[in-house]
Amino acid sequence: MNWFDTHILLFLNQLMNHWPWFDWLVSRAYSTNLIGCGTTMALAWWALFDREEEDQLSRGYELLLGASLFSGLAVLAARGLALSLPFRTRPVWTPALQFQLPPGFHFPLLEWSSFPSDHAALFYALATGILFVSRPLGWLAIGWVATMISFPALYLGIHWPTDVIAGACLGVGFAHCAKIRPVREAILRLTTSWRRQQPGLFFAVLFLWSYELVNLLEDGRRLLKGLWHLI
Repeated sequence: MNWFDTHILLFLNQLMNHWPWFDWLVSRAYSTNLIGCGTTMALAWWALFDREEEDQLSRGYELLLGASLFSGLAVLAARGLALSLPFRTRPVWTPALQFQLPPGFHFPLLEWSSFPSDHAALFYALATGILFVSRPLGWLAIGWVATMISFPALYLGIHWPTDVIAGACLGVGFAHCAKIRPVREAILRLTTSWRRQQPGLFFAVLFLWSYELVNLLEDGRRLLKGLWHLI
């Protein structure tokens, strides 16, 4: 524990159980992917299309697609850091904090360290990609991620503030890889050709990738893990 993390969490935890309706909203926001994760992805799809020209992708859409691709890599990097760095116990399981939880909220015991936050890495990367193509939607996405994903994780003791800050920096950094000229040009060439030749398949794959991001790549990782054990 450090002064910065401890003081922020203890301040937030003073609010716990004062307003049952607020505790219920925060716990639902964290435990329901549709609210935080799904809405952020919906904003990405909104930003993907030009709102002035029918059936046209937004200018610079390749930056958004690239950021969504790198957001998956940001999650893998976050998980890799969590497994390789010294283990960090989550606030809710830190006895010294005597952390309070709202009635009925139970967070399952996870086997990996809390640092850094993979949710923050993924969705700040995606929000940054939205910002690349639409500033209004991008700032809305960043605010939504901060309010509906990051804040509940802090309020419920799932992550320390520095977990979220590190994850956010990781996500923003990975998203900016999409702006590297050779990477951007390669994504533009691939997506333009694929979308023109097989638009149905292109958007079907994009939808499946969106679904996996909303679920933090859990289904894909379980499938790969099962195949690995089978082989």
